[in-house]
Amino acid sequence: MIFKHVSQTMVEIMKSRIILLLTVIFLSLSAQAFSQTGPADSLTVNQAVRMVLATNPTIQQAAEEVNDSQAGVKVSKSPLYPEGGVSLNYTRIGPIPAFSFPGFGNIVLAPANNYDEHVGFSGTVYDFNRRQKNIDLAKTQVKSAKDRYELVRQDLAYRTIQTFYAVLFLQRSIRVQDDAINTLNEHILMTKRKVEAGTATDFDVLTTQVRVAAAQDEMINLENSLSNTEIVLRRLLGISQDSPLRLAGEFNEMPLSLNPDSLTGIAMENRVELKSANDEIATAQARYNVASAVDNPSLNVAFAWGFKNGYEPNLDAWRGNFAAAAQLQIPISGFVPFFGGYRRQSMEEEASAGVKAAESYKSNVVQEVKADVQRGIVDLRSSLDKLQTSDITVQQAESALSLARIRYEAGTVTNLDLLDAETALSQARLMRLQALYKYVIGRYELQQAIGEKAW
Repeated sequence: MIFKHVSQTMVEIMKSRIILLLTVIFLSLSAQAFSQTGPADSLTVNQAVRMVLATNPTIQQAAEEVNDSQAGVKVSKSPLYPEGGVSLNYTRIGPIPAFSFPGFGNIVLAPANNYDEHVGFSGTVYDFNRRQKNIDLAKTQVKSAKDRYELVRQDLAYRTIQTFYAVLFLQRSIRVQDDAINTLNEHILMTKRKVEAGTATDFDVLTTQVRVAAAQDEMINLENSLSNTEIVLRRLLGISQDSPLRLAGEFNEMPLSLNPDSLTGIAMENRVELKSANDEIATAQARYNVASAVDNPSLNVAFAWGFKNGYEPNLDAWRGNFAAAAQLQIPISGFVPFFGGYRRQSMEEEASAGVKAAESYKSNVVQEVKADVQRGIVDLRSSLDKLQTSDITVQQAESALSLARIRYEAGTVTNLDLLDAETALSQARLMRLQALYKYVIGRYELQQAIGEKAW
């Protein structure tokens, strides 16, 4: 019974491992197929943004710049550690220094072959925070790189959103235009029947055909714009240009607060551009601190231990030896700038100008942020007004077309009157779609203006 139980347990374990292995293989093949052909199901705007943020080379480049700046901090910390090395020296001298002394013969002062092998260490004990100020400068550059990384992500995300909805807008515009063409074609058939009945002329048919040709020409323009926009979206998503692109989304009228004061306050807290401007000020101030520490004194120590020959009484014998040193460096230029070529003063002047430039840049960014919020509010309000107007226009155009058809059947209006009514309805629907599209884009642009993530 025990053996049977153990066997069943082993079988269950093997089944679990096989199922796990098959699952891993299936997921790997699915991921490979996705990367080669693109998304098989309909893609939402949030999914599109996540794909771009995960695969776009521009973001990867910005991430590597962050890594580069972090490595720069490590480099700036290297002077905090001592330097060490092994030195192996051989020197052949000639003539050998020697002299004769009565009673002692020829006295040799140094060997012809000189050997010196030692291990040495040196480092700075204290430099009045000069090294630390360089480290602080490197840290501010890390913050700037991280802000640039977030700014790249934000720009790509909103560019993806705009392109995504541009594709949806063009797709729906093509549908509206296709409906208009179908309506005109039906009108041609009806006009031809009226010609056969003697209640219309061939001129009415030709006039309608001209309208159809114009609508088809506009359809070609819309399809060309759609193809170009899809190319941009595929490029952002990182999928091949021949892969299918199926999008899922709607132009929804979502309510949004349009209070200028509250939205401006949110923008001042969230906008990455303002954070980046503050980092620019911090970096410029750190550069000034580094410049002011150029002439700081430093205390350095060194120690070396090894073997060498040339010691009395046996010049050829290798003997252990050591050397220890301490050095205090006090640049005279710290007291008399002339001896340093006014280097510190020039560097401070340059860094001070950089601080003022960074502060001016921040002031400009603040004004731009406020203007972005105001512009976003104005555009969104205008889109709302146009959307309400377009709703009324569509209703009026539908009523006018219904009335024109009744009257055309009764013979009280001309063919041109009916065509004008049909064209007006088509244009009204396109105008409403365009107003809805601008409203959605305006809503995202306002979210971008206040620094909120829309994904």
